[in-house]
Amino acid sequence: MKLLIFGATGAVGKLTARKAIEHGHEVTLHVRDKSRVPEDISSSDKVTVGLLLLPFSRQNMLGYLLIPFKAIFEGSLSDEPSLSAAIKGQDAILSSIGPKNIFGDYGRQFTDGYRLIIKLMHEHGVRRIIAMSTISAYDERDRFTFMRSAAYWTVHLLGRRAQKEILGIGDVFKKDGEGLDWTLYRVGVLGDSKEDGRVAQAGWVGDGKSTIYLERRDWANWMIQEVEREEPMWVREMPVISSPYSAAL
Repeated sequence: MKLLIFGATGAVGKLTARKAIEHGHEVTLHVRDKSRVPEDISSSDKVTVGLLLLPFSRQNMLGYLLIPFKAIFEGSLSDEPSLSAAIKGQDAILSSIGPKNIFGDYGRQFTDGYRLIIKLMHEHGVRRIIAMSTISAYDERDRFTFMRSAAYWTVHLLGRRAQKEILGIGDVFKKDGEGLDWTLYRVGVLGDSKEDGRVAQAGWVGDGKSTIYLERRDWANWMIQEVEREEPMWVREMPVISSPYSAAL
């Protein structure tokens, strides 16, 4: 499967890229800074998309060199040429990009960025994208929980601008994502366990199964699990993902 990964220089993005490579997928990366891509990822043959044919001359004889080139595109979320080149020909997109903390003023970079990504998906015939939101966004199937309510109002009071951008991402997918198999998963409080092998569970806030706690490795494993399904789940839905209770405890 050909997978485009956004956020591959971040904690979750690196885990996702490594897991995709481990599972044998052809991986393309779109990053702001190529130099921040870990060497074990950038050097993988799964991140090589082809051979570049370069002419050269020697002793009046013309020849060609075949040089492998990497599927790592550098640019911002407003850089349409790099986004278009990265999206073209993909089977699916996995994204963990979003506001890094609640105190930043991100303007409209993520809402406008996803709007452009969705536009290019339509143009290039790419249907599947799994992207990040947070528990600040509500779903009609959610139920009240004190922890989620406390988290929402804390972010609302301290990081209203970041929260507004997160909520705006959901609006973009719902408005512009018609005809696409999008999933906008929601995350809460994050952890950094080094234990691998678990997969996050998806559900709804207050369903008696989900929590607001999520290990980043469980998150990355969940994205790979979902994109590998023969029939996509959570299409045009916004589930909350959380680590199994054993991890949360």
